[in-house]
Amino acid sequence: MSRPSEQIEFRFDDWSDVLGRLEAMAASGRGWVNLRPEVEDDDIAAPRSKVAGLFSGAGHPVPMATWVAATAKDPASVGVQHGVAAKVVPRLREHGVGLPSGASVVQDHSRRGLVVRLVDETPADVVLAWMMEAVDELCPVQLTGAWRADIHHG
Repeated sequence: MSRPSEQIEFRFDDWSDVLGRLEAMAASGRGWVNLRPEVEDDDIAAPRSKVAGLFSGAGHPVPMATWVAATAKDPASVGVQHGVAAKVVPRLREHGVGLPSGASVVQDHSRRGLVVRLVDETPADVVLAWMMEAVDELCPVQLTGAWRADIHHG
């Protein structure tokens, strides 16, 4: 895994720095951003053994969302790693977290996660809000309200 070019800690109500990075990367057609929520350490279950992980459909309990800028060949996309152990699009829709307008599901898998293809017209603020709402909905523990963005300029 590559090291991020920069890390930004932010809150849902103050995301202008992260939004600016997404907009710049979208304009350049390069880079990606990983978003991770902060949770209380006491809320995270003890790690499972690797052997148990082979036979379980669940991933890491705290989800992570990744946005990848569109290139000349591929549209922008969002991926969400989660530990739900089931397809998540129905759950997200049931809780009012529908896909951004025009987006399509590329993959919704219990172990490999969710991948969504975006349309070019999707504004960065809509994408960022959707990523955070999806992670919040899929996280089994309470979020603190703090987030970290790992910025990879590509």
